[in-house]
Amino acid sequence: MLSALADVLESLPALLDDPTAWDSLIVNRRKPTTYRVFRYLPDGLRISLHKFDPCATHEAYPHPHPWPGAFALLEGSYRMWVGFTPDLESLEPITVTETVLTAGSRYEIIEPRTWHSITPLEECWTVMVNGLPWKERMHGEARKAPRAL
Repeated sequence: MLSALADVLESLPALLDDPTAWDSLIVNRRKPTTYRVFRYLPDGLRISLHKFDPCATHEAYPHPHPWPGAFALLEGSYRMWVGFTPDLESLEPITVTETVLTAGSRYEIIEPRTWHSITPLEECWTVMVNGLPWKERMHGEARKAPRAL
């Protein structure tokens, strides 16, 4: 996934030339509030550009992803928590690590039992590239984000 991310970052200026190819949404039922524009490429990859508003660590929403993905932090910084479950049904991941990522950081999630959360320490801008969903059923209700308070 990191090589796909590198290709997308290299071709991003050209991909932005067609604004009609992009869709958008605001995710505000959980923290951090996420502003997303996204588009699909012919090979099934989805590109998402995100702006995240800062939030407190206890507000950050831990979640698994239903597909493999690679991420680049373009501007800002965030604390990232990473967890892992022994199977695809568990809803209580164990902590693997917690780190602070800054502009220029890149990482990938390529294992369906991986969970993460991000706590933006300031306004952040990211690029995410994700592949097709994994075939396995994932973590039951975990993907349903709780409503914000």
